[in-house]
Amino acid sequence: MLFLLWTTLLAICHGSAIDPRRKPSAVTVINEVEGGPKLMVHCKSKDDDIGVHILPPHQNIRWGFRPDFFGRTLFFCAMDWGEGLHWFDIYVESRDYDRCKDCRWLIKKGGPCLTNPERDSCHYWNKKKYVVERRE
Repeated sequence: MLFLLWTTLLAICHGSAIDPRRKPSAVTVINEVEGGPKLMVHCKSKDDDIGVHILPPHQNIRWGFRPDFFGRTLFFCAMDWGEGLHWFDIYVESRDYDRCKDCRWLIKKGGPCLTNPERDSCHYWNKKKYVVERRE
C-alpha cells in the first residue's frame, strides 16, 4: 500500500499524472489557408513534440493523447504559410475537453476554426507575449 502511494506521488510530482479514466482526445489540423499555399505546422506540448509538418492544401496532421489528471493539458502550434509566423493554443483542456474529443481545426489566414456539428467556432491568432529586442 505504501509503495502504491509513493509511486502515485512520484508521478504527480514529475508531471506525468495521466489518469487512465480520462477519455482519450485527438487534434486534427487541416490546411484551409486561402489561396492554396503550403502550411508549415509545428505543434508541441510541455511533454510531447509532434514535429514540423508541411501540409499541402486540404491535407492534415492528426495526433491523439490522454489529457492529464489535473486538467492542464496544453498543445500549441506555430504555423507559417509565407506571411509570417502565427501561433495558437490548439488544445487547452479547460476549454476543449468537454467540447470535442476529436478537435478538428481548419487553419485559415484570419485564424483557426474549430469544426463542430452544432456550430463552427473561429478564433484569432494568439497575440505575441514577448518582443525580441535588437542589441546593437
